[in-house]
Amino acid sequence: MLRAAFLGALAMGATMAAAHADEKPAAPERRSGCLNEAEIRDEVAARRIVTQMAALRAARAAAGGEAVRARLCHGEDGLVYAITALKRDGKVLRIDVDAATGRVIDRN
Repeated sequence: MLRAAFLGALAMGATMAAAHADEKPAAPERRSGCLNEAEIRDEVAARRIVTQMAALRAARAAAGGEAVRARLCHGEDGLVYAITALKRDGKVLRIDVDAATGRVIDRN
């Protein structure tokens, strides 16, 4: 039931975004300090970071729930996977995973 409510909220957000499509486009992820898909592929291919799947497994083991978003961003000490997860009780968590080691850094 919570999952249906969450998906409904996502759909509503997508509808609102479509309604504002004629407005100024959002800034690219690069400006927010996060890498785009090509940059992520380069980092993984160079073996400087763990894969997104490894980071998601670490986040799930640490907090449970289902990941709804994962981004690779610049943190204070290097690259960090910023994972947003939805727990079964409806709580939304932000879990940071060190991209170099695959270890959970912080859960909020």
